Amino acid sequence: MDKISLIELLKKNDSGKLVLPDFQRDFEWDKEGQKNLLSSFLAQLPIGSLLILEGEREHFAAKRLCYINPLKQSERKEECWYLLDGQQRVTSLKTFFTDLYSQNENWRETHKSLYNDLNMRWFMKVTPQNDEDIFGWNKLRFEGFREYEPSIIVDYIQNKKILRSKDFYWYHPDYKSLDSEGNIREGAKKKNDIANKAAENRLIPLYSLYNSEGQSLHEQVLEKLKNIRIEELKAEVEEEDYSLFDILGWIEPDIENQSEDKSFVDNAWMRLGAKWVQDVMNQFAKNLEQEISIIELKSNEISRAISIFENINMGGTKLNTFDLIVAKAARSSNEFEGSLSQKITHQLNEKINIPPVLCKRVSGDKPNEFLSENMNVFSDNKISKSFKDMYLNLLSIENYFKYGELKDLKVDYIKRKKILEISHEKIHESTDRIVLAIQRSLAFLNTRLGVTDINKISYELMILPISYMFLDSDNWENESVLDKIEYWYWVSIFGGAYREAQNSRCIKDVFLLHQWCTENIDNPFHYLHEKVLKEDGYTDLETLLMKNEAHNVRESVSNTILQYALSKQPKDLLAHDNTTIALNPWDVSKKTVIELPSEKFELEVHEHHVVPIASVSTIEESAKKIRSQKGNLLNSPLNKTLISSKTNLKIKDKSIKRYYQSLNDESKVCHFIPLEEELNQLENVEAFLESRFKLIRTNLISYLNTLQP
Repeated sequence: MDKISLIELLKKNDSGKLVLPDFQRDFEWDKEGQKNLLSSFLAQLPIGSLLILEGEREHFAAKRLCYINPLKQSERKEECWYLLDGQQRVTSLKTFFTDLYSQNENWRETHKSLYNDLNMRWFMKVTPQNDEDIFGWNKLRFEGFREYEPSIIVDYIQNKKILRSKDFYWYHPDYKSLDSEGNIREGAKKKNDIANKAAENRLIPLYSLYNSEGQSLHEQVLEKLKNIRIEELKAEVEEEDYSLFDILGWIEPDIENQSEDKSFVDNAWMRLGAKWVQDVMNQFAKNLEQEISIIELKSNEISRAISIFENINMGGTKLNTFDLIVAKAARSSNEFEGSLSQKITHQLNEKINIPPVLCKRVSGDKPNEFLSENMNVFSDNKISKSFKDMYLNLLSIENYFKYGELKDLKVDYIKRKKILEISHEKIHESTDRIVLAIQRSLAFLNTRLGVTDINKISYELMILPISYMFLDSDNWENESVLDKIEYWYWVSIFGGAYREAQNSRCIKDVFLLHQWCTENIDNPFHYLHEKVLKEDGYTDLETLLMKNEAHNVRESVSNTILQYALSKQPKDLLAHDNTTIALNPWDVSKKTVIELPSEKFELEVHEHHVVPIASVSTIEESAKKIRSQKGNLLNSPLNKTLISSKTNLKIKDKSIKRYYQSLNDESKVCHFIPLEEELNQLENVEAFLESRFKLIRTNLISYLNTLQP
C-alpha cells in the first residue's frame, strides 16, 4: 500500500491525471458528512485508503471531481488514475481547500455545474467555542490540532452557502466591494476588503489554502486577526486582566525587566503575532501535506476493475443498484460516447412525439410532443431516483423474459440480486428501448392521467405495467390499449388494489394487463370497478370524510383525486382579464406562460381548500393548526381542488360563500362543486363535501364505462 499527500493528489486532479470513472455514483454527502471528514482530517487522523486503477484515458468515460459535467478526453492525461473508491472523501477535501470560483467571470457557470452540496465555501472560527480554544486565541499561542478530538474541532468549522442572487455577501464570488464613494473596488483593494470582512467575523477562509496566487487570502486574514487580537490583549494587560509576562513571557523571558522599554515591548508584541500567524500557517500546510493511503490496481487488471468496484460496494449503505449497473455497463463503454447515465440523460433530453390517438379525449389545443424533463426526471441535474427505479425494474423483466411470455414472472425479478446479474451486453442492447417505453409512460400519465410530476405518481410501481406495454410501439398508437391502460389505472387506485403488497400486485398486473390488452380475455379488473370509491378504510366516503378512526386517508388517494380532476382539463375557478384559462396538465408541467391582455404569468397550480381553512379559523385555532390536524374535516381530500396560483391568491382567505357567487356553472362542474340549488349546504361542511363525493364518483363511474363499456 502506497501513500500520497493531499496536495499531490489535488495537483494530479488539476492536471487531468486523477479522474473519476463515469460509472462512479454522483456526489451524495451532505454538509454534516463533509464537516465530520474535515474535522478528522484537521486532527490528522487517517481517513481510509483510496482505490485507484492505473489506466488509459480511452478506457472509460470520466468525470471531474466536484462537477456534474463529464470530462473531455482532451482534458485528461494519456495515462490516468481512475478513482474507484474514495470519491466522496477526495471531492470533499478538494472543496474545502480549493477556490472553485477563482475564475470570477465564469462563476455562474461554475455554480450551475457543481453538485448542490458543494456550492459553499468553508471557514474556521478562530475564537473559542464551548470553553475550548484550539487556535490559542486568548493568548495568541497556537499549539496545533493534534491534541484535539474531531468532535471538538467540528465546532469551529463553518460553511457559507453560495446562492446566485445573494451577491451582496462578502464571501460570494461576485461580491461587489464598494468604497466610501460607491466606486467598485477591484483586485488587491477588493481582496483586502474581503479579508477585513472575514477578520471582522473571526473566520479563516480554508478555500485559499491550495493553489492561491500571490499572498493567500487566509494569510491576509490571519495578519488582520493577529492585529485585532494584539490590540485587545494590550487593553486587557492595561486593565490588568493579564500581566505582560502572562502574554509575552514565553516569547521574551526578560519582558518584566524591560517593560519600560517601549521599543523592546513593541518588538515582543510583533514577534508574538508573527509567531501565531506562522504556527497557524504551518498547521494548514501540514494538513495539505498529510498523506493518504492508496491501493493501486495496475492497467493489466482493468478487466477486473469493475468487478472489484462492485464487490467493495455491495454491502451496507454504499452504492445503490443503479450505480452498480452503470459500473457494469462501463465494461464496454466504447460502444457509445460517454457512460450509461450520460446515455440515458441524453435520451431523456429528447422530445418524443405524442400520437393523435392518445389525445382523443383532449378538448381544445392538443399536445403533439412531450419532454420528460417537464415531469422532473432530473433532480439537482441528476437522473431522479424514481426514474432510476423505473429503469431498473423494466430492464430486469426485459432481460429475463421474451416480450409477452410472462407466465413465470415473479417478484424476485425486480429485486437487487436479479438486476445485478444482468450482463453489460444486455444493458446496452436494451437501454434505448426501455427509456423510450418509460418516456411514453410519463407522457401517458401527463396527458391522460393528470400527473404533472414524477414525484407525485401515487404508486411508482404502477409505471412498470404501463411501460411494459409501451415496449411495443404498436400499443403506443392503439386506442383500445390506451383506454384499457387508463381504465386499469383508475380502478386499481380507487378500488384499493395497491393499498398493500404492492410489489406482488405490480408483477401480477404486468402479466394481467398485457394479457387483457393483447388477448381476447374478459376484463380481469372488473371486480375493482365495483369497489371504486367504496373500498372500506381506503376510498369509501367515511374514510375520505376523516371519520374512520382506524384509517387515515392515504396521500396516494388524495393525490389521485386531484389528478383525476386535472385530467379532465378543468377551467380555472376564476377568469382573468375576462379570459377563462384551461388547466391542462401538460401546460402545468411545462409551466407554460399564459399571455393575457394586461399581464402574463407562468401557469402554476396550487391545492385549494374549497371551503378555505383561513375563512373558518379562529384566534384559538389558527389555519396552521387546522392544517396539522389529520382528522379535521377541512383537510379531507374532498375539500381540495387544483386551481391556478393567480386564482388562489384572490380567494384563498375568502369564505366559500363570498367567492361561490362569482363562479360560473362551468367552473363548478369542472371542479365537482355543487350547483346553485345546493348553496344552502355551504353552512354544513360535511353535507357539502358529501355532495362533492357523489359528483366525483358519478363522474368517475360514468367515465370508466366509456373506457370499458
